[in-house]
Amino acid sequence: MFFFGGAAISPSLLKIALSFLLAGVWVSSSTLLAERLGSKKAGLITNLPSNIVLSLIFMALTSGSSYAAQTTRGIPIGMAIDTIFVLAFILALRWGLGLALAISFLVWAVSALIFVLLLPPLGTLSSLLFYIAVLAICFILADQRMAIRMVARKPTKFSWKQVAIRGLFAGTVVAGAVTVAQFAPPYMTGIVATFPAVLSTTLVILTLGQGPAFARATGKILIVTSSNIIVYAAVVGATFVRLGPWLGSALAFGASLGYIAILSNVVARIR
Repeated sequence: MFFFGGAAISPSLLKIALSFLLAGVWVSSSTLLAERLGSKKAGLITNLPSNIVLSLIFMALTSGSSYAAQTTRGIPIGMAIDTIFVLAFILALRWGLGLALAISFLVWAVSALIFVLLLPPLGTLSSLLFYIAVLAICFILADQRMAIRMVARKPTKFSWKQVAIRGLFAGTVVAGAVTVAQFAPPYMTGIVATFPAVLSTTLVILTLGQGPAFARATGKILIVTSSNIIVYAAVVGATFVRLGPWLGSALAFGASLGYIAILSNVVARIR
């Protein structure tokens, strides 16, 4: 139990509340910043660790650092499924936002069910190799077959109402995903923890704010920058048991920032 103002609050409720707040602030601010920096920077910013930071810290505090570290074994598979989700979204976006969401979430659900219910858990190396193969295939399809190219941003005006709506939308979706993820074993939790709540809300907001072409261009970059979450999870898996969740999270986030700085040079060359 956690205590706030003398009242006891269950870890699950606190995690859901903080997820709502964190996701709302993160997605609303990152999408506004992305709209001003362009689709390449949008893809880099959006895939910085956000909700997964909170999820893994709470897992460590409530179920132990060892449990949280074990869940990271499933994260490469979860991110591979998320990468397929992004590809499905930007492919289907030509038929409208509603259909793009329906198709991409269906693809995510079917993929997750296959890995959770039908296939045995993969080892760390096998999961990583599978993720790399999925990333490469999805990027080639987006870049070569779909010929998605970077587009210029449209001028936007800052609005507190817009910030609030984005925050409420993103916070509600992410908090709902966190609620569902409360009841799962470690490997499955690693997959469910990467549910594309932040990705989906970001792509929806960018589609509505900047148009489908901008969202599709950002999606192509998101396929590449999804690898940043793998870096974060790897450092968490290596540090949580020895150093604890707070220092481990700080080191993992630092590694993610360093990786994104390096990756930005690669992203700059993408057309």
